[in-house]
Amino acid sequence: GAAVPAEFIAEMRALGVPYFPSTVRALRAVQRLTAFSQRSFERTDAQPVALTLPAGRTVVPEYESKAVLAQAGIPFARGRLATSVEQAVAIASEIGWPVALKAQSADLSHKSDAGGVILNIADAQAMGEAWSRLHANVAAYDSAIALDGVLIEAMGQRGLEMIIGARNDPQWGPVILAGLGGVTAEIMRDARLLDADLSTGEVLRELDRLQGAPLLHGYRGAPALDRQALAELIVRLGQVLRGTPAIREIDLNPVIVLPEGQGVVALDALMLVEHSAG
Repeated sequence: GAAVPAEFIAEMRALGVPYFPSTVRALRAVQRLTAFSQRSFERTDAQPVALTLPAGRTVVPEYESKAVLAQAGIPFARGRLATSVEQAVAIASEIGWPVALKAQSADLSHKSDAGGVILNIADAQAMGEAWSRLHANVAAYDSAIALDGVLIEAMGQRGLEMIIGARNDPQWGPVILAGLGGVTAEIMRDARLLDADLSTGEVLRELDRLQGAPLLHGYRGAPALDRQALAELIVRLGQVLRGTPAIREIDLNPVIVLPEGQGVVALDALMLVEHSAG
């Protein structure tokens, strides 16, 4: 029952010796390992993907995270960063109205909490009003936050919101989280933890173990959703995680799953990387 110094635990783990704070935890781990050993997993043939990361960033804001992950084929809405309202109007005219405005800063991970997201901007006049309101909202939330700019994106279709996360865990290694997402992700807690090298077929089987899986197959007359595209996105994210170890975490929330054959779109993205990443 005595406390074990943290440095002793770290030394044991460095030598490959498991440490558990109680016999109950140790036996629970043995139980999980036994169950795990009785399952066989299909592994993907997809090779790891090495991405070039922004220099000097620990927290990579949305617009840069999307630019990096798009290299690996992760699908995002059309859009670009604007640093003036004139630029914002030009981008919106190019990609098509209505658009969404999203404040961009490495110091602003939760944009919605700061009033840093404004949706359904329909024309140039509304853009001017929304531009001023967004900057005022962020300044009122925290006057110390300096924005890199505002991401202007096309408004997308409605669909099922999923959360797809990825992490290079210091003990487990590369791992993917997939579950019901959006603003209710932390309330629902309906998610699966997946190895980062599973095949598309294995990912589909894991998605079907979610409590909310019937929503993906079509529920009460709703159309079946594009599970295949969602599984392929998860496999690609695994390739990125395995091939770019400087990435500590990736958060895609929400990922909108559209009807079968129409794909998926990640509406938000955030990455954490090692300080030494270049």
